[in-house]
Amino acid sequence: MHMLRSLMLLALVTLLIGASVPAGAADPIEFPAVLSLTGGAAFLGRAEQNALNAAAATINKAGGIHGRQVVISVYDDQTNAQVAVQLMTAALQKKPLIVFDGGPAATCRATAALVPTGPVLYCFTPAIEPTPGGFVFSSDSSSNAALAASVRYLRERGFKRIAILNGTDASGQEGDRILADVIKDPDNVKAGVTYVDTEHYGLTDLSVIAQLTNIRASGAQAVINFTTGTAIATVLHGMQDLGLDIPLVTSPGNMSYPQLESYKSFLPKELLFAGSPLFVPDQLTDQGVKKAVVTLAAALKAGGQTTRPDLLNAVAWDPMMLVAGVLNRLGPDVTPDQLRTELANTRNAPGVLGRYDYRATPQRGLSVDWIIMERWDGDKDAFVAVSKPGGTL
Repeated sequence: MHMLRSLMLLALVTLLIGASVPAGAADPIEFPAVLSLTGGAAFLGRAEQNALNAAAATINKAGGIHGRQVVISVYDDQTNAQVAVQLMTAALQKKPLIVFDGGPAATCRATAALVPTGPVLYCFTPAIEPTPGGFVFSSDSSSNAALAASVRYLRERGFKRIAILNGTDASGQEGDRILADVIKDPDNVKAGVTYVDTEHYGLTDLSVIAQLTNIRASGAQAVINFTTGTAIATVLHGMQDLGLDIPLVTSPGNMSYPQLESYKSFLPKELLFAGSPLFVPDQLTDQGVKKAVVTLAAALKAGGQTTRPDLLNAVAWDPMMLVAGVLNRLGPDVTPDQLRTELANTRNAPGVLGRYDYRATPQRGLSVDWIIMERWDGDKDAFVAVSKPGGTL
């Protein structure tokens, strides 16, 4: 009888304890991510996936979000915007607080149309311009800022005759539009900066010799090519074959150590990027940003990534860590609108790409002031800062 009463008491205590804990309180928090793990942009998706997994592991090791573990659910869009829309539509059925889109720009623009009233969508490409106050956010400094800093840097070096060689894809067209506005800047007009030739090529073209021949004939002192991935190799090969020895400014999306190592035999003397603090940690004075860079490197190494952190990791790492910080402040049981509002008001938050202020730079958090022009030094196997923040000398 005594044993029976003890068992009944134990059962009652267990029942009461269980009743005191809200159902699902310890459930993990799922973050859906539509990434390109296969197809032409697979190099983007795999690096982003590594960073998201490393961020989740770091957050979980520190106790998760209010004690709840973070889980990243990845969907492969095969570098196809139509597939991305289908996958994002399915992910939205689970009513998440936030969804991630790994880009490129075409997929982000397509999926952004699905969230006019939420949830929050954080896109990992800088090549979109989300509407201020909306639910769509974009990683890194904008392409507008990157190209403005690039032209400013070339101007301050005395290069006034600039050529453009962009792809015919959506990103190339966006680059053309931005550059058309940049050249109208009063400082560029006053200095007499001009685009002496504008050329285009298909991203699957095997040669750009004809375009580069025109650029050489124009007397260009530097060339801007804002494509990413394997298409940049076609330009690099062409410059070497033609003996065109002028500085080439390309997209920060090409700041990938494995990618540049594979191009080592045909790189120009000056390959320049509108870079970020991530690549020059020894030259950083902001200790919060420097700590973030060290944390990312350690987390990726612990997750099995053998290469150094690059921009493709950073554009996924910072959003995940920033969102986790917001949810730890507010608690995970918030609405998408509350998450959007709190993120939009976040200021002075350090990340590997700079210190974020979403009030000053809506939907993005980073201004041109965090862009540093950087040159790839093949002998040192490292990026070297060649400008002050903002692209000035």
